[in-house]
Parts: sequence; C-alpha cells; structure tokens
Amino acid sequence: MITVVKASGEKEPFSEEKVRASIRRAAVAKELQEQVVEHVKSKLYENIKTSEIYRHIIEFLATSKTPFTRSKYSLKQAIMDLGPTGYPFEDFVAEILKAMGWVTTVRTILQGKCVTHEIDITAIKNSEKAVIEVKFHNLPGTKTGIHEALYTKARFNDVVEKNDFNQVWLVTNTKISLDAITYGVCMGMKVISWNYPEDGSLRDLIEQVRLHPITALTALSQSQKQKLLENHVVRCLDICQNPTVLDQLEINDEQKKAVLSEAQFVCNRV
Repeated sequence: MITVVKASGEKEPFSEEKVRASIRRAAVAKELQEQVVEHVKSKLYENIKTSEIYRHIIEFLATSKTPFTRSKYSLKQAIMDLGPTGYPFEDFVAEILKAMGWVTTVRTILQGKCVTHEIDITAIKNSEKAVIEVKFHNLPGTKTGIHEALYTKARFNDVVEKNDFNQVWLVTNTKISLDAITYGVCMGMKVISWNYPEDGSLRDLIEQVRLHPITALTALSQSQKQKLLENHVVRCLDICQNPTVLDQLEINDEQKKAVLSEAQFVCNRV
C-alpha cells in the first residue's frame, strides 16, 4: 500500500476512493473520471505528497477535452489564493451567506461593553443575528486553533448586550483543531472550516450556492486577480453577470472573451 504525506506532515494510505470523490465533487465528466484515477495511479510512489497528486490531476484535466474543469477542481487552492490579506475571503464568505438569504455587512465597527471592535461580518436573517469571525490562512496544513475560538467568543461576549446579537460563528478556510471544535460546541458557537461540520462545511456551502472565487480562473494572471479583488470583485459570478468589470484590466477583447468563457463554465452557464 502506497503512503501519502498530507500538507500537515501526517501520513496515510493512498485512497483511490478519495481521489474519485474529489473529482466527482468537481463535476468532472464521467468519461474522464476513470482516466484521471488511472493517471494518478501511474504517478504514485512511496511518501508522495498530496500536493503532488493534486498537481497531477490539474495537469491531466488541463489537457482534457474540457480544460476548464480544472478551475472547478482547484477550489481549495483558489480559496487560499484569495490572500495575502483576509479581506477578500471575508467578502467571499459574506457573498456565500447572501446567497443563503442572509443580509450581511463586512468590517463593521461595533461598540462593546468595554471597547470597540471591528467585526469581520455581521449577518441577519429573520430573528437570527450573528457575529462572524473569519480566519484566513494561505498556507496548506495550517489549522485554526483554540486561541482563535477563545478570542471569537470573548469579542462576542463584549458586543452582545449593546447590539442584540444571538449567534457567534467562527469560519476558516482550512482545518480546525479538535480543541477549538470542542470549545465551540460547548459554548454554543457555530464552527465552520473547510471540512467541518460533516454536513455544512465551507466546501459544502460553496458547492451548495455554486459560487467560485475569481482566483479559480486560469485565464487571469495573479496581478489581474489581485486588482479585481482589491475592487471587491471576488466571485466568478460577478464576471458572468457584469463582464464590464473586466474593463479595469489592461487586456484586449480576445483575452476578455477567454476570461468570460471560463467564468461562464465555472458558473454552469455553458
């Protein structure tokens, strides 16, 4: 049995089913799925890194009949590429919540009982009113830990009375430690990480509302993506709904057409 090394340094047996599950989630065409699995198996060696397996899949999809599929498959990396600051990720999480029926505001200054706080996201839906702390990491293997959970609850405790909130959330794009989860559950805090909870993780929510960040697009350079993010264009859907947002980039009509085609594929519009 081949052993693979995860981003955290942990080792585990290679799982063909995990590869199959990941490509199914990315809506890779059925006729391609078996080819992807066989391609990965042909590249395996003892202690191969999961990042290398990911790269082999991306490279294979890029040369397939539907190369834009790699844009959907690269979701986790695309979220990490929303950096280097955490602001675009905050904007993206707010957009996910809006798609779920919440009214959201980002980076709000609230007066607490003791001091003022800048709250990453406030969200309201019917009688639910949430304070949401968003923790962004752009290094694979990084975990959000107990300190972030304690900090989030402490801020909530300070602002809750003066602002009539009834929920506190901690949302992160990577994994979260067991202590942080245990504390969150104990304190009635909603905790959402890349793969937690089992039904309702960040990945689940993104797939549920069918939103992908612009960082998934291969037709844009890093600097072009950064310029759009700085202007709060964070979703591929923003480009699909309003292609004129691309006018702020120094690209010709042919390049704009290529970006729009890829965005439309990711948005399931072609």
